[in-house]
Amino acid sequence: MSETVETRGDDRRDLITGDTNQDGKTDVWVSDTDGDGKADLFQFDTDGDGNVDITLVDLDQDGTPDATVDGDGGHAPA
Repeated sequence: MSETVETRGDDRRDLITGDTNQDGKTDVWVSDTDGDGKADLFQFDTDGDGNVDITLVDLDQDGTPDATVDGDGGHAPA
């Protein structure tokens, strides 16, 4: 089970999703959780199994992660 990370809000909106290894499955999610249009939640599937392996959250949106955890951080993509 993944450690839960605090986000700026509860309204997740994916701003960018990507398939970086071109296998047809999303492996990068960049999300806004507070509705300001700026990314504050970053998630990565590093092994191609379709599940989030690493989550970073940038609470003050300064470009430096405030928390990094293994797993989805309690915020699984829809």
